[in-house]
Amino acid sequence: MSANITTKSHLKRKRWPWFVTLSAAFVMWLVSCCISYYGDPEAIFWRQVFEDQNKRAHAARIKADDKPIIFVGGGSSCSFSIHADVLTETTGLQAVNLGGSAGMGYRFLIDLATRHAKRGDIVILHLEPEIFQEHSKKTSPLGIKIDLPSGVFQNGHGAYLGNLYEEPIKEKIKALKPGAQFFGVLAAKVARRGPMYRYQINEIRENGSLSIKVAEPNTDIEPFKEMTSWAKTKGIQSELEWLAQYAQENDIQIFFTLPWESYRNEALEKQRAEHARYLDEIEKKLPVLRDEMMGAVGDNSLFLDSGFHMTTKGGLLRSRALGESLNFALSTQ
Repeated sequence: MSANITTKSHLKRKRWPWFVTLSAAFVMWLVSCCISYYGDPEAIFWRQVFEDQNKRAHAARIKADDKPIIFVGGGSSCSFSIHADVLTETTGLQAVNLGGSAGMGYRFLIDLATRHAKRGDIVILHLEPEIFQEHSKKTSPLGIKIDLPSGVFQNGHGAYLGNLYEEPIKEKIKALKPGAQFFGVLAAKVARRGPMYRYQINEIRENGSLSIKVAEPNTDIEPFKEMTSWAKTKGIQSELEWLAQYAQENDIQIFFTLPWESYRNEALEKQRAEHARYLDEIEKKLPVLRDEMMGAVGDNSLFLDSGFHMTTKGGLLRSRALGESLNFALSTQ
């Protein structure tokens, strides 16, 4: 009898540590999620960028009166290379740079580009070809972290309103899981007491485009890349059809264009021909904007820390060419 009581008492004592352990693990998981959400320097930076963009879009709407507004969206090629004031100067229409980062996923970027557009407005998708592929992530942990507070989209709606996620709960929970690499990088940045993120809010130009100081160009100069097949896939064709339908239903014009990217000189002619074929596929669903560079540039001095991030001079050239392409497209309608 005494031995039986002792055994029961021993079992009770063994259950208690497991409960504490599980509770502690759950609390640690919640804390890590909060750190991932509130302490991710990249997400914090882009939230601030998008708040600034909201203000610029509102100001442009007031200045435009009843005229159309040009909204340009895409990855960091758009954020760094598109100067809204040059577009306004070239076209006579108010323009706003709504660029983000390619790492946010193409659905997120397209939603950003279209969120402020109203009847009669113009949206230009300045998307890096690599992210517009069938196997690419439609959304990413970075985009989800930015979207969770609902502050990014509260001032408007986008093409994917209500369809941004395929598995909303699963994607959002997974996005907040930081992982060892996240904590390692964060700890290293805290230890060295340097900038928490490579780009800073004070580096945003007055026209809304991003910049960065570099000692000299440090870009990846690309060889020839095949990409026409990317636009032919069933998934991407379906996305393009969705956008075409959205444009028609909301009476806005959505154009697709290629960013300027740094390529090796020996690949320029062949790459431009490949880009033309790629745009031909896109044009079956959406109107496209083309220019003489056709997305391939051989002057590495026009780029900063990436083959997509243009210097001030490069951005001015790109923005003027884009404005002229838009003028031509509108004049032939």
